[in-house]
Amino acid sequence: MISYFIFVIGMISSALVGGNNLSPSLGVMLSTNVLKRKMAYLFNSIALMLGVSLGGISMLSSIKGIVSGEQVYVEISLLSVLIAASVSFYVLNRTGIPSSLSQMIYPSLVVVFLLNSKYIRINLSKFLITVESWGISPLVAILSAFLLYSLFSKAINPLNGGIAKTSRLYRIMISGSSFFVSFVTGANAIGIISSAGSTVFPFYVVLPSYGAAAVLGMLTFRKTTIVSGFKITKMGYVAGSSAMIGSSVISEVFTLLGIPISITQTLLGGIIGLSFRALTPDITKQLKAVGKGWITGPSLSVVVTLAVLGIIKSLLGI
Repeated sequence: MISYFIFVIGMISSALVGGNNLSPSLGVMLSTNVLKRKMAYLFNSIALMLGVSLGGISMLSSIKGIVSGEQVYVEISLLSVLIAASVSFYVLNRTGIPSSLSQMIYPSLVVVFLLNSKYIRINLSKFLITVESWGISPLVAILSAFLLYSLFSKAINPLNGGIAKTSRLYRIMISGSSFFVSFVTGANAIGIISSAGSTVFPFYVVLPSYGAAAVLGMLTFRKTTIVSGFKITKMGYVAGSSAMIGSSVISEVFTLLGIPISITQTLLGGIIGLSFRALTPDITKQLKAVGKGWITGPSLSVVVTLAVLGIIKSLLGI
């Protein structure tokens, strides 16, 4: 019975991630009219499903390979953590605080492990690598975005190429960056959740199911999508595409290595890094919001996890 709850909560988590993490890539396409609305949703849905199906395989050990022990305790721990992370992720992002599901899942798992060390085990070395990646990935994304921006700025010159050619290049850049963001979201973010689901169901059932749930989430959060798109396009087409592609390249490298990261904060790293060209009050506000996410996300998730775990244990008489 617990296994079915894990599977269902995993689908809900995937829908939340799809609605939140895909909003920048989809929003940019809609706000720039690169594709019509229906085609933009189809385009990003395909990218997401490819990411989940192909890239998500490399992330299957991100949770399944880090937690072990007595099956019943592993399952109730995962269920508690997934519920808490999903609730915290939804609440914080709805209040405007960018948060990461992985930054909620892993600290909560460690706390559960410390309280139930007799029954479950955690690979702490993998956990420490994951924590380090949360700080490294946004910083490297800043450098990657700056590098791509300098290359694109030199390569695309409206005076030399003409308006029509430059417009086509912009459309290719925007489409490519949107596709890449959706792909790595499916591979890494949904891949992490799929790893939890694959502890109780076969991965070939979990991956497409969670991918479909993420697509449904993307179709649901339309208002967030438009707002995110306009925020990025305010940077300019070259800067916005550089930030999205640069951060996605870094995210994909970590994904291929099987290391969970924060897709949201890695993308924000690229965006904020290029935005330092003109440090406005809006950028300062985003930096403060990211800082809040780093603190409130794990803290809230740990508290909710302990509450949910206590309820589940009392219901099962453990």
